[in-house]
Amino acid sequence: MNKNSNHRPTSPHLQIYRWNPSSITSILHRATGVALYFSVLVLSWYLTYYTYEVNNAESAETCDCPSNAIFENLFSLASIAVAFSLYYHLCNGIRHLFWDVGKGFDLKSAKRNSYLVLLSALVLTVATVGVATYLKFF
Repeated sequence: MNKNSNHRPTSPHLQIYRWNPSSITSILHRATGVALYFSVLVLSWYLTYYTYEVNNAESAETCDCPSNAIFENLFSLASIAVAFSLYYHLCNGIRHLFWDVGKGFDLKSAKRNSYLVLLSALVLTVATVGVATYLKFF
């Protein structure tokens, strides 16, 4: 062991690392990017499946099966998650554009902008779900 080392752990260690809003939003930005990538793959598969199963759509629509209700509810939840991911990734991408020009790096602005990104994505998601629900039932 080196006699100049002071037995401190090398950074970063999750046990001692203090999470802040900017680090959480950075991780969430990456996660939503991955989720959006896979959602495009799933959506492509779903559209292809639906295209080739259009002849059997009449029997599926009249079926009163519990599996159809479960599938519809899961699809609705997944649609909401994809909408949130899309809006979050968009809003946080705009924040990254401001960072690219050197704006918003101080701790107070970074923390405020992290909360603003989360709030904006949530409001946009709720508005989208509200409009979709309105159009579905009225």
